[in-house]
Amino acid sequence: MELTLSLEGGGPLGPRLYSELRKAILEGRLQAGDKLPSTRELAWRLKIARNTVSDAYERLAAEGYLGARQGSGTFVHDHGTGAALDDLRGRAQLEPGFSPWACELGAVQPIVPIRDLPLDFRPGLPDLANFPIDVWRRLAARTLGRLSPRLALYGDPQGLSELRHEVARYLSHSRAVICSSDDVVITSGSQQALDLVGRMLITPGTRVVVEDPGYPMAKLAFAAMGAELAPVPVDEEGLRVELVPADAGMVYVTPSHQFPLGVPLSLERRKRLLEWAARRNAVVIEDDYDSEFRFGGRPLECLQALDRAGSVIYLGTFSKVLFPGLRLGYMVVPRRMRERFVAAKWLTDRHTPALEQSIMAAFIAEGHFPRYLRRMQRIYGERQKALANALRRRFGDVLQLLPSHAGLHLSAWLPHGFDAEELISRAYEAGVGVYSVAPFFAGGGRPGLLFGYGACALLDIEEGVRRLSGIFDSMRHS
Repeated sequence: MELTLSLEGGGPLGPRLYSELRKAILEGRLQAGDKLPSTRELAWRLKIARNTVSDAYERLAAEGYLGARQGSGTFVHDHGTGAALDDLRGRAQLEPGFSPWACELGAVQPIVPIRDLPLDFRPGLPDLANFPIDVWRRLAARTLGRLSPRLALYGDPQGLSELRHEVARYLSHSRAVICSSDDVVITSGSQQALDLVGRMLITPGTRVVVEDPGYPMAKLAFAAMGAELAPVPVDEEGLRVELVPADAGMVYVTPSHQFPLGVPLSLERRKRLLEWAARRNAVVIEDDYDSEFRFGGRPLECLQALDRAGSVIYLGTFSKVLFPGLRLGYMVVPRRMRERFVAAKWLTDRHTPALEQSIMAAFIAEGHFPRYLRRMQRIYGERQKALANALRRRFGDVLQLLPSHAGLHLSAWLPHGFDAEELISRAYEAGVGVYSVAPFFAGGGRPGLLFGYGACALLDIEEGVRRLSGIFDSMRHS
């Protein structure tokens, strides 16, 4: 194995070599089970006497760091190294001079807890069982089989032209977005888009409006950039635009399927929000995260299609529609901002992986994507209907189901004062995963539940609601 050791400095070579090897073991560069070079080979590499290497090896072996195997060589022992390594790392983790952005960061946490349950209404999960993996595998093999310098080398930070063309065509037809391929920027999921928005438009103290309740990852990203968050309540018509502060510089909304409540932003409020943004020269971030799946109601025009002042940045993602590990998203950026956003994309990661972009472009161009959407619209529609019917049948009027015509989850209010956390805890013990709306509020909010149905079979939906209603009834009458 290759092993870089520094023997610079004064004093005898033997102690210096011993110290360097011991340091490499404690730092984890040499780990338990690693085979060291023979004494002859290491002496030749370092241009020192073989006896010097032998003495260092023998001393480390005597201290339990190394051990010899007959006919095999010298290996690193795990005896005593774990605690020493932890101690060394602990000393190295003294608080450095972090930036304000780093100081705002907390521990990495999922939006909702990840649990291994037989009946799980976890939101944000698509149905992987129905994904056309054979088609995707064939397109991937074809793309790799004709790998070109265009895909293998550094690419356009804005994204592959063929994918941007397909995205623009798809959005124009399905969402009435007004754009060309020149307006599209491909990102590594919508979270990178939020990060770019924050870098470009937020300075410390910028007032940013967020929905309350709302998407926590957007709030965390903006707060880390130094934004002063201004939570604005959401009701049955979406964001209460009349409560948007006059001095806000940016508004983040999920108008097609509000997260987490699921209500759409009414047409009148859309117009009022755009009028406000045009007057204030503010920017509106429209996160259209899962509106590909609609099950009823008249679709409303997206904010971007109504925008005449270049105020709206439109965000979308393939990760929630296809599978989360894909990490492919896109932005439609007003032309007055586009050049700087592309420059920021280039600086942050050069470009989104080209292989995945090429596969996705072919997936859309050859008609697989629209066929998949049509199929899943039917499947998800059946599941949403089954969930809504089961909740109404089992709970009646005591659970207020919020109307929703799109997406992969439903929300419902519990009676005022009901202990949602106790219900969730008992459901977990019964093998049912349900999730609280409370963490999505800036402050306290009324008790409510979030039901994802994307990855739930129809029979599991019925059984999960049956178990949950039994727990609910026992709590009400106890």
